[in-house]
Amino acid sequence: MSNIKIFTSYHKKCELLKNKYIYPIQVGTDVNGIIYEDTLHDNTGDNISGKNGMYCELTAQYWAWKNTDADYYGFMHYRRYFSFNPSQLEEDTFGNVLYERLDAQAVEDLRLNEKTIESFVNNYDVICTEGQNIAGLGQGKTVWEHYKNSPHHRLDDMQKILDIISEQYPDYLDAAQEYMKSRTAYFCNMYILRKDIFNEYSEWLFGILKEHEKRSDFSDYDVDEYRVSGFLAERLWGIYYTWLKKNHGELRFKEVQRSFFTETDEQAEITPVFTGKTVPIVLAADNKYVPYVTVTIQSIIENSNTDYKYDIIILDSNISTENQKKVSKEFSSGRISIRFYNVKSYLENRNLFIHRHFTVEIYYRLLMQDIMKGYDKVVYLDSDLVVLDDVAKLYETDIGENYIAAVVDADFAGCYKGVDPDRKEYYEKVLRMANPYHYFNSGVLVMNLTQFRKNITVKDIFDLAESKKWLFPDQDVLNVICEGHVYYLDAAWNVMMNWKDANSSRLATLRLAPHQMYQDYLDSRKHIKIAHFAGFQKPWNVPDCDFAEYFWKYARNTSVYEQLLAGCGGKKKLAGSVVEADSAYQLQIPGMEETIYIDGMYIRLINKLNKWFPKGSRRRERVKKLAKIFVGK
Repeated sequence: MSNIKIFTSYHKKCELLKNKYIYPIQVGTDVNGIIYEDTLHDNTGDNISGKNGMYCELTAQYWAWKNTDADYYGFMHYRRYFSFNPSQLEEDTFGNVLYERLDAQAVEDLRLNEKTIESFVNNYDVICTEGQNIAGLGQGKTVWEHYKNSPHHRLDDMQKILDIISEQYPDYLDAAQEYMKSRTAYFCNMYILRKDIFNEYSEWLFGILKEHEKRSDFSDYDVDEYRVSGFLAERLWGIYYTWLKKNHGELRFKEVQRSFFTETDEQAEITPVFTGKTVPIVLAADNKYVPYVTVTIQSIIENSNTDYKYDIIILDSNISTENQKKVSKEFSSGRISIRFYNVKSYLENRNLFIHRHFTVEIYYRLLMQDIMKGYDKVVYLDSDLVVLDDVAKLYETDIGENYIAAVVDADFAGCYKGVDPDRKEYYEKVLRMANPYHYFNSGVLVMNLTQFRKNITVKDIFDLAESKKWLFPDQDVLNVICEGHVYYLDAAWNVMMNWKDANSSRLATLRLAPHQMYQDYLDSRKHIKIAHFAGFQKPWNVPDCDFAEYFWKYARNTSVYEQLLAGCGGKKKLAGSVVEADSAYQLQIPGMEETIYIDGMYIRLINKLNKWFPKGSRRRERVKKLAKIFVGK
């Protein structure tokens, strides 16, 4: 068995693979200010950790050279791993095998298991990543031209390196000149070398870089230019590799693909952060929705009970680190915890139907039992709502052994009862639930995760989600799966705003629901616990829409208030002018980012209009021009 050590350099908390042959090493430990546990560090023994700003990942190589013993030495980065797969994997234009995360699938694809690594490495003396065609990178045609044209690179540094080689290592000058004229480059300082080759290369490499330091003044280099030794080392490896191939043909060489991971932040399992009386609340948002979810959180906190702690988790796939820090800083306290959890990898390779104004975030609530493994029960809230009462009351509701607690959807009932015959047909042929008036809205949920885990798997849920083109994807799936196991909450816990335009309103639809359901809705408006801006009118787009006063009450107390005002500056109530969208059932209202879905008589009218005036027809274009005259556009 060979003594193989492949070091993965990293400088921040991130996802890392560790096994018998792969050793994560924190670089720049002396200057980082934080020492991460359960890993190697580049600041012990003989080291240059303090020069990490200049040497980059090479501080790991220097440490390994001076402080470890192995038969083979290898070097990777936290974002870049070797591929030991004998098959050629698909690459991007920069020669990377792209992955989002370092997950089990990536480990399998790249063959990063101990058995494969041992077998592969022992078959070669020199392993490095495949060369890249310089012309394809757009910064010249040769290695020299690429260095000359690359940002943050100074050509006189490269010239000094060639001078040093000429003066002190003349045996390598021909290889240096050949490589700098080459159209193929070897980047990233990634290689696996047999012990004797590694020691000789390290002696040569650090000798040249040390001499370069002596001859240079870096006082006016900016932060990126100061990474000069790392940049130069990439070219020095190409020179040394060229020299090895020219002078040691007996060696066994192998070039392999390299991977690149776009998401590297470590994702610890979500577990409770508090002991005692705690309310776990889960929200879902994307980066664009951060201002609105901020208002939601503000409303939760302003109505919270000091006897409780509130454990708030925001599920996302693209919220920036900056926004995460802002939200956490604004709300985190001794009894309020704010955490973000990226769920993008959970939905990879899923054939999920997304249409109309919906986004992938609607599916996050379907993952709850797996993501929230440390919890038996959670409250889920949409991010387009404000809370007017203590969510602890909602959480403490005894829902028995039911899977879920929710508010019946009176809007759906009204559509089914009379506004939209297509909705009735959809209900009877697709949903096929026993009682159409038991259909609930999924914007406010109490989820009994214990019962979910006993009776339904996430695979079951997503198999159903992928099986049809659902009208309201997450909501329809939950209604079908939870049928017969639903506790129905007081309607006040999810009071949907009354959207309205010149011709209709949500209230008009609700009047067609069973009379008691309609009355319950009217009563709930008198003692709202949660105001839900479900539909196409949102207070940040239509500042005086129904319930908008509640939104602005809490918005004023947040750091995003001015941002929200700026976002709706100059906007008036729903303008009423229409722009065609991709679907016959969609409208795009000027000033709104999202297309909207319309029901009932509007659908019937649009179907007739589309029949009379087909899209792309001259007749339709004439009607559009005529309409513009009447609306003054």
